[in-house]
Amino acid sequence: MRRYLIFLITGLLVVLAAGLWGAGGVNAQSSEPSAPGDAGPGSPEYAVGRRTISITVEPGRTLDADIWYPVDPSATTGVAKSTYEFPGLAYTSTVAFDSPPVSSDGPFPLVVYSHGSGGLRYVSAFLTEALAARGFVVVSVDHKGNTAIDELSGTQGTPQQVIPLRPKDIRAEIDAMAAASADSTNALAGAIDTENVGLIGHSAGGAGVLMTASGHDGVGADKRVKAVVGLAAYVDPLSNEEFKKIKIPTMLISGTLDTTTPIKTQTEKAWKSIPADPFYRVDLKGVGHQSFSDVCYYEELIDAKPGLPAALVDAVKSRTDEACAPKFLPITTAHQLIDRYSVGFLERYVGNDKAAAKWLKPTQPKIVSVSVKN
Repeated sequence: MRRYLIFLITGLLVVLAAGLWGAGGVNAQSSEPSAPGDAGPGSPEYAVGRRTISITVEPGRTLDADIWYPVDPSATTGVAKSTYEFPGLAYTSTVAFDSPPVSSDGPFPLVVYSHGSGGLRYVSAFLTEALAARGFVVVSVDHKGNTAIDELSGTQGTPQQVIPLRPKDIRAEIDAMAAASADSTNALAGAIDTENVGLIGHSAGGAGVLMTASGHDGVGADKRVKAVVGLAAYVDPLSNEEFKKIKIPTMLISGTLDTTTPIKTQTEKAWKSIPADPFYRVDLKGVGHQSFSDVCYYEELIDAKPGLPAALVDAVKSRTDEACAPKFLPITTAHQLIDRYSVGFLERYVGNDKAAAKWLKPTQPKIVSVSVKN
């Protein structure tokens, strides 16, 4: 089923900013956000709302943020679907609605999503929308200095400059959600449980969420965080001492065809060093680094627009080499599996639903390997 119905392209810069560098969001064929599979244990499915706000981390650092949240289906009547917008490019979600009232079933546990280097806050709408549909409030910021637009405009920082900023950004996101929930005039008043927080991050975002769980560069571990998920996580920025501080429930989901953050040098390093209890490792056969994003759907978008500049086409195609070639697991299957294990894990260890553990068992042993340490 096609999730996004409207595509408008009016400029080269915009399309590049939208999704070349591990960013995603144009998901033209993935299934509805019902992960981790059919209706799961202890978690009703909701419609999904989306709002965009700004979050100030510190003076001089204000970040754009998206919030996805559970909505009662009856509250969506007459409400427009949410549109993901860049200057000159827009696409309308078939899942998320534009700012309907949050469900009164809350407070809901909070999940913070952290995009990869050169990404954007909505890089994995297939996942952030799925989490909201399963009863989480999800917040994600553009990590200024490390986004697609920064790369295009020449304002990006070096990894050594920007990755250590992630824990401060993430802590500020949690603080902002706590303030919103405590504010009786806020649209999300009373809706967010910020004492039960999960973190999930892709690539450099994986480093960021692990740093937040361990503490890094003078920023202590955030004790509100109850579980952490790394997707194709880049773990080199963490020291062995920081690895040893991560004891909360942890999951790493990795792809066997990932050549950017390979299992051998990244996942194995963390697997041997982190004393998390429990520690889940999920290896997906045939999955590449960009399988955790929506880049394959950008390829569809490019292919549907003949005559685009060769530089644009080449840039997009260079990224699809990490997810979309025939050798990779079909992207719809990859996304369904990523949803299943990440959402199921967060339901179990952030939502405190013990029955959700059944979603963490391998269902397709030919393509899924699940290991657990306690």
